[in-house]
Amino acid sequence: MGLFALVCVISGASIGADLTLMPAAFAQRLAVIAPNGAQGFGLWSLMNKLTLALAAIALFPLLEMAGFDATASNQTGQALFTLTFLYAACPLFLKLVAILLLIKTPLQDDQI
Repeated sequence: MGLFALVCVISGASIGADLTLMPAAFAQRLAVIAPNGAQGFGLWSLMNKLTLALAAIALFPLLEMAGFDATASNQTGQALFTLTFLYAACPLFLKLVAILLLIKTPLQDDQI
């Protein structure tokens, strides 16, 4: 239970960072290069949807190969491990990489 709570807190914090910091950095950069930024945020939204679709296309077959069946009441250990890894560990790792990249990215106006 404690490990699940830890994963929830860390993934929640990283999702919050993703939902606030990345669009803010994007808006700051977009204000400099294109004062009318509506098209940029439209592209941002499109890319978010495309990446979710790509994730579903890539990960659902992996779950199926691991034996996961959403309609079954009993799952194999391999299926549950794969689901846990793809649902918790994989996004957590990717969000941490995004946060580290954001930390390394200069956001001051004079460097844009």
